[in-house]
Amino acid sequence: MRLRVQYTAQLRTVVGRTEEEIEFPEGSNLAELLVHLASELRREAAPFLLTAGGELQPSLLVALNHGAVSSCNARAVLVNAGDVVTLLPPIAGG
Repeated sequence: MRLRVQYTAQLRTVVGRTEEEIEFPEGSNLAELLVHLASELRREAAPFLLTAGGELQPSLLVALNHGAVSSCNARAVLVNAGDVVTLLPPIAGG
């Protein structure tokens, strides 16, 4: 299935693009997508998605088709063809 991933804030800068369409297996959940992205993106992007222990980054906000999904629920949320997943890392600055 094809879905769209949007990158925001520092993650957009590290990845070098604002969005992309990816092919991902049917029946996959949001957590599997985030782990996949962490392995496929530049090494500097992985800490925005996963902790050093390989768990989903609790500070990452994820929107699925404009609805918020917490990282603790990501394994229970299936992604479907045509979905839009927006990744919003925490914004730091002064």
